[in-house]
Amino acid sequence: MAAGHVQEFACFTDYDKELVCHWKVPAQTNCSKEFLLRYGEEHCEQDHVCVPVNEKDSLRCTCTICQDYFVSALTYSLSLQFNGTDVWNYSVIPALVVKPRAPKNLAIKKLENGNFNLSWEESYSPSSMLSGHPVIYEVKYWRKQHPTEVYVKAINYQAKSFEITASSLRRGYDYVASVRCNYTDYPAYWSEWSEEVEFHYDYQVTVEDILHMAVPISCILIMAVSVICYFCFTKYVSYCS
Repeated sequence: MAAGHVQEFACFTDYDKELVCHWKVPAQTNCSKEFLLRYGEEHCEQDHVCVPVNEKDSLRCTCTICQDYFVSALTYSLSLQFNGTDVWNYSVIPALVVKPRAPKNLAIKKLENGNFNLSWEESYSPSSMLSGHPVIYEVKYWRKQHPTEVYVKAINYQAKSFEITASSLRRGYDYVASVRCNYTDYPAYWSEWSEEVEFHYDYQVTVEDILHMAVPISCILIMAVSVICYFCFTKYVSYCS
């Protein structure tokens, strides 16, 4: 395998504990036996080894480099070997390839006004490098029976909840919601979408619904009474004549 056959080599980090590098390989490749990723801090003789594994689809190799912490000025020098021969050299600055962990502990609660409050928690501890940095979120939700009809809402401020309005939902359906995040000081990647939470929008009748029904019903009754009165009047006039 020549250097040109190492395709889509890329790295990203949660900027807390892991730096993950992956690359595309032909089917039937045994990543652990054929590849080796050597890495070390730039301008440092210390050398480490990461043995890659096959991803589930077997079309990519993945190496996970675990660290106790990351610092903003850190640069890694990487050397990828195929059957003992160097085929790829790469430098990566973790601060420029941050892919944050997805929000966690999603919860949803129905409010008195009929809307639904979706809440979540940040996935980083106060001691993390990302703690305290500005973070924005995207919320998506959809009818479980129609997963292609997705509503996506951007939250351009630091918040940990979002109110899903009842007017954007259809009664009698199950809904699914998820959240992802991006740290604006480290904007290279959005996180993966979080674990999903489900909720049901039932057929509870609201005051607005009653008013919507009352208007046409009132019109029909007025028309009916008018017609009855008209026929009664014409019959009375005929009788008197």
